[in-house]
Amino acid sequence: MNALHKKTDVILIGGGIMSATLGTMLKELSPNLEIKLFEKLSKPAEESSNEWNNAGTGHSALCELNYTKEEADGSINIDKAIQINEQFQLSKQFWTYLVNKGSLTDPQSFIRPVPHMSFVYGDKNVQFLKNRCDALS
Repeated sequence: MNALHKKTDVILIGGGIMSATLGTMLKELSPNLEIKLFEKLSKPAEESSNEWNNAGTGHSALCELNYTKEEADGSINIDKAIQINEQFQLSKQFWTYLVNKGSLTDPQSFIRPVPHMSFVYGDKNVQFLKNRCDALS
C-alpha cells in the first residue's frame, strides 16, 4: 500500500456539486479527514452538475421517471423519488448554512433553477404518467 492510501480517508470521484457538497460536509464534521477528489474533465461540474446536462445530481427527483416504479397492480412506488428529494432538500439546507457562515459567497454560481418536464407517448405510458402525477401529488 502506498502513502496515498495510508493517508487518504475519503476519495471522491467527480468534481460535481454532490461530491463537493459531501466533501465539504465531511470536512465540517471532521476537519482532520484527508479527502482526495478526482475529476477527469478540465474543470469541476462540467458534466452531471451542469444544469443543462444533468445526469442525476442536484435535483428534486420529481420529473425523472426512473425514480418511480410501476408495481404489478398498477400502483406507482414513489419511495425512491421521495428519498432523493429529501436528500436534495438537506443539501440545500447545508448550502444555506455555508452561505450564512460566509464559506459560500455566490450560490447562484451553481444553484440554477431549470424547468423540467416529463414526456411520454402511447396510451400505456400516458396512463403511467397520470398515475405517477397522482401518486406524487
